[in-house]
Amino acid sequence: MDMSRVHIWLGINDSDDETFEKYFELDYNTDVEIGDPAYQVCLFCVDIHEDWYDEDMIEVYKTDHFISVAEALEDVAISKETVLEINAICVRKGIENVNAMFLYIDADLNITDTEKLFNGLVYLGKFKTIF
Repeated sequence: MDMSRVHIWLGINDSDDETFEKYFELDYNTDVEIGDPAYQVCLFCVDIHEDWYDEDMIEVYKTDHFISVAEALEDVAISKETVLEINAICVRKGIENVNAMFLYIDADLNITDTEKLFNGLVYLGKFKTIF
């Protein structure tokens, strides 16, 4: 997998932690294979138009208080220039403080519905990583 790009979603999610995390829950029923109509595709997968995602490539954060966009991005493997780019996107979208973020590393993934909310969060884009 090409790890040169990371997709980032930020925003405010008002659901409880369990509901927030259920959005990412993969079906591990060994009796049903991916692609079988009985396979339960997770909500995140539905939103990114995939049947499955690599759990090793996703990071999910949710806090019980609001933090700044800069604080949310502190530990993300992106350059300072990219942080500035993301901050500019957030200013244009009216995002100042957040309580949730998730990111997914996959350079080949293309998000086509960029205006929808993903688990209540705004898709900011695909950015170059510094791995």
